[in-house]
Amino acid sequence: MKIYIVGTVGSGKSTLARKLSEKNSMCVFHLDNIVHEGERNRTDKEVFESIECIFKNECFIIEDTLRERFIPLLDKVDKIIYLDLPKNLLKYRIIKRYVKQKLRLEKSTYRPSLQMLKQMFTWQKIDRSELINAQKK
Repeated sequence: MKIYIVGTVGSGKSTLARKLSEKNSMCVFHLDNIVHEGERNRTDKEVFESIECIFKNECFIIEDTLRERFIPLLDKVDKIIYLDLPKNLLKYRIIKRYVKQKLRLEKSTYRPSLQMLKQMFTWQKIDRSELINAQKK
């Protein structure tokens, strides 16, 4: 089964992906790690070569906020899971994550900064529900 987990920052995508992976012995791919290599953004060619490799697998879980360029991937998976949580809970989780990362209690693939915190609040406002609801799966 090919699963795509979609949700905004702090919605629990990574946690759900990890739990499903453990239960079903499936590989998890975080599209943030495909798009970014540390501080460097990979080229479009590198990103889509990596995605092609992912889709060669029979079973996997992808998790992402559903960036515009990845919308076509929705047609290529068996199941889409959309995590839609209350805005106040998301704001709480974003702040909690930031504090934990600053205290080095939680790992981060990026440098936690006030600029990144502000960016997370901006990303949290993006509503993907119409895109998800338009899918047949």
